[in-house]
Order: sequence, then structure tokens, then C-alpha cells
Amino acid sequence: MRGKRENGRYYTAGNPFGHPAFLAWAELARLRYATVLEPFAGANSLIARLQEMGLCKAFASFDVAPANTDVRRRDTLADFPTGYDVCVTNPPWLARNSATARGLAFPDTRHDDLYKVALERCLDNCPFVAALVPESFVRAGLFHDRLFAFVSLTADMFTDTGHPVGLALFDDSIGHPNRIQIWSGEEHIGNLAQLAARRPKPLPGGAEVAFNDPFGNAGLIALDNTIEASIRFCDVRELAGYAVKPTGRHITKITVDGPVRIAEWNEALAAFRADTRDMLMTCYKGIRKDGLYRRRCDWALARGIIHRVG
Repeated sequence: MRGKRENGRYYTAGNPFGHPAFLAWAELARLRYATVLEPFAGANSLIARLQEMGLCKAFASFDVAPANTDVRRRDTLADFPTGYDVCVTNPPWLARNSATARGLAFPDTRHDDLYKVALERCLDNCPFVAALVPESFVRAGLFHDRLFAFVSLTADMFTDTGHPVGLALFDDSIGHPNRIQIWSGEEHIGNLAQLAARRPKPLPGGAEVAFNDPFGNAGLIALDNTIEASIRFCDVRELAGYAVKPTGRHITKITVDGPVRIAEWNEALAAFRADTRDMLMTCYKGIRKDGLYRRRCDWALARGIIHRVG
């Protein structure tokens, strides 16, 4: 099924429901015996995928602009359906700044993206929720008290956007980060607390590190290319012809008030990426040729690596 972007709505093309984490959640939620709510249904493709797998015998689908005859018209952000135990949805994604730039209405809310508003409505009304969300959700710390598992979906879920996608699975209990299971595609890589503990953090009193310094003594390629994992520290002479921008985030020169240890920093960076499968690094739009999302190294991570190497 082809997708169509309209006011933050992306119609789902792929099927994430064969994943072990989803199937475990489906058993916990007794999905096949429930009336499944899809409050942001669009063309009702998620329900169709569940039915193909024999996981949905009954459903109630709604959308502000239905694109399927089985979907009832309803503004579920303003008038959310109640009385359902299980919700499976692809909520609308629309950042507040994007809505402003495009002249679109945005709710009066504390949240900075429409998907967070929609997800809050789902969690307030349903004990069990499965939602397709931006992959950045796992690092946002929002609604994690109900989070059962999170899957970074490296297969294309939408035909009309390269935006990184995750599957967030929530249950009816209040938990702890130690129980949140994290998956990178089909690979289970541990719980969220374990992964967070592996992230190198800046040390109080560590070496001063200044980013975007035209006169820096080290270089940092902070964004993967489109082929492979290519983030690395480099000799500043490699960037001799590069004009540093004050707001640059992809390629920069840095000044380190201490030893410059390019090889050791790169070893630490590679170990961190391997240990966490990049799940604690910011995604960048687009999938590399090796099938994984492009990632960006933020300044806090770079500073933490420099401090921990010493």
C-alpha cells in the first residue's frame, strides 16, 4: 500500500507485527480476543496487517479524514474513543515548529510533536498500546513508566518518508527502565537502563572541549555517510580546507585542552556503537546501504568519550 503524507499523517506500508517483541506483547494484551482500537487509522492498514496474521477478530477504527470505508470519521485528539483495552496505532507525526512553518494548526499543549499528544490520549484511555513512533522516542524519556519494549524498525515502514521509525509497546503496569527491553531490528540488545549505563558521560573537571572552533586541534566527522557507520575523530589537518560554521553539527573542528588521542577516541566510539547498536545516538533521516539508520554524534557524547579516554 502506498503512503500519503498529509498534515503529519503517514500511511503505513510495512508490517512490524511479526517481530518477537510485538508477539510477546500481543499475548500479554490478549490481542486476538480484544476489540482493537485504531484511533488514527487513515487507510486502516495496521488493522489489515493484524487480520492477515490472525491477530484481530474485531476492531474499531477512527480518523479525522478516513481513507477506508471501515474507518469512522472522528477527531480523536479532541474526542477520544473510550471503553477499549487494546490500542494499535500509527499516530500523526507533526513537530510544532514544522506546523508553524507550514501554517498548520497545532494544539495548545506542553508537547512539541503531535505524536506525543496522540500517544498521551491513547495511554490515558487504554491499558495496552502499540504505536509506531519516531525512533527518537526511546531517548526522550517520555511515557517510559508504561513502556514494555521498544523496537528500532530498520525496514521501510512508510513509502513517502525516510524518517527513522520505532515500535513502542506499552502495558498496564508502572515499571522501571530495568524492564524496558530494547531491540535493533531483530536483535535484542538488552534493557534501557543497561544501555544508558554504557553511554560515556562528561566528567566534572574533565578537559575543556570547545566545538566549532576554526583553530581547533582535532577534527570530528559527526554524521554517518549514506553507506556505512563512518562517524570518527580525525587529525585536524584532514579538515584544513573546511570552513567551520558556528552552528555546525555534522563536521567540525574541536579544541581539546589536553592530550589529543584520535586513535583511542575512535576505539572508544566504536566500542560504544557496538555495545549499544547505536540506540542511544540520534538518528538522521535516511537508511544507509548496510540497512541501518544514519546516526549523529552529539557534543555531549563526543565530550564524554574524550573525558573517559583521558
